Amino acid sequence: MTDRLAEHPPATAEYPADPADLFVRLYDELPAGLHRAWPLNLWYEDARVRRTVNDLTERIIEDAGFDPAEAAALVAAGGDHGRFTLLLALDGALALANPFGPFHDASTLTGITVRYLVEGRFDSGAAGGALLPRCALPGRPEGLRALPDFFGVHRVPPHLWERVEHTRLPAVHDPHLSPDVPVEVGCAPVMESYDEVRVGFAERAARTVYRLDPADTADVRARIRAIVRRLDEAGARIAVLPEATLSDGLLEVWKEAAFDTARRDAPLRLLMLGSGPLGGGDPPPNRAVLIDRWTGAELLVQDKLSPFVLGERQMRDWAVPGAPGAGTAEEDIAPGAAVRLLDCSLGRLAVLICEDLSRADRWDRELMAAGASHLLVPIFSKPILRFRWEEQGAQRQVNTLGAWVVVANSLVVGNAMPPDPSLGERHTCLVAGPDGAARLDYASVLAFGSAVRGDEPGLTADGKLPVLHVGAAHEAWLPHWSDDLPGGGAFEEVGPDDVSSLD
Repeated sequence: MTDRLAEHPPATAEYPADPADLFVRLYDELPAGLHRAWPLNLWYEDARVRRTVNDLTERIIEDAGFDPAEAAALVAAGGDHGRFTLLLALDGALALANPFGPFHDASTLTGITVRYLVEGRFDSGAAGGALLPRCALPGRPEGLRALPDFFGVHRVPPHLWERVEHTRLPAVHDPHLSPDVPVEVGCAPVMESYDEVRVGFAERAARTVYRLDPADTADVRARIRAIVRRLDEAGARIAVLPEATLSDGLLEVWKEAAFDTARRDAPLRLLMLGSGPLGGGDPPPNRAVLIDRWTGAELLVQDKLSPFVLGERQMRDWAVPGAPGAGTAEEDIAPGAAVRLLDCSLGRLAVLICEDLSRADRWDRELMAAGASHLLVPIFSKPILRFRWEEQGAQRQVNTLGAWVVVANSLVVGNAMPPDPSLGERHTCLVAGPDGAARLDYASVLAFGSAVRGDEPGLTADGKLPVLHVGAAHEAWLPHWSDDLPGGGAFEEVGPDDVSSLD
């Protein structure tokens, strides 16, 4: 295959010819005061701008790039208006390279798609930060658009990109999930009682601390194999398991059980194996691991960012064995320092461990800038109830990121607490996500699942697995991707003078 991008000679003007690099340069040149302002919205709705965008988009696609001297002339003539117009045109062209988008025809921009598949980014990286394809949009009604909301790409600035560890799953290992087919999610509780998750208290620096240690017993190991079998039988495509269910030894048991039972007609492919004390250290991290069922490869590893503090009343209500009679206890872990993201056909995945879902200050700017589409959340907590912190946190991220959120809990705390019918039905998992591509309301999809045994996947009230959808970019979000403009007809060639006349 000939990479048309390589046909462009080195730029002699200040702007690069490569569409992705040019987008980054123009985006970074727009002043901060324009990032959320009326002019951008008025320019976007201007039919003259959109006609210009359509013409420039066709030329960028035809040439697999844009002449640096002409880019400079357009900016000189139109200023920020010209920059924004050319950004829209570049974005329309880059839509053909977006693997999460609705366009599937081979194009002159295939080289950018290949760059993303190999390097995990659209741009060359010369300007710092990254340019990523969009696969999620905030799940709230659209109002005044901010600059990032106009485009089918995410410009991740350098200072946020440095705090993200981003990888792209190679195509040969991708599960190749279809955006048109719902994806069944299996969330088995795994652990059933405090006999299987031990809470150990100690003193560190004159403070009470605790650790959660999952039991590695013959019963638990046998249960792991039963869970894999039951998830397959239920038709789960991905699995999300709870916090405090994983250790170095149990991680190997999971890998063996998954690999030994893998076959081409088995639906289960991606397993987020919960979290626990992995890798050693004093204190150890609370680490979650996502694996590929076919290879046992660790695709995404995330350390808990925010230690949880058990409150005095909470320890009593949860009947935590060995808890101090008064005061609080802080989780004794080595906190994670970075947010990790994995791109695959499911979307842009991140893991948040229990308290992390409530502590958005540790990750929200990074995940918003990068456009996470799926959050996998293992927790160790009381049973999941309607309208409580799990649902509130999940819906917040549906609205903010447009992400699907999967929360998985064990039975440990619930089995230690006396029943209380006044609190409503108890659940062991929750799946929340946007209600369709349109962003006309704050409505979200909510599915609660329940299991009574550690090896059972949580089922909804109608006896089915919860489902989510693949991350995708929709034409409805970005009208300039396929405009049917008023006053149509053939568009004339557009030059710098045309852009300057649009003000």
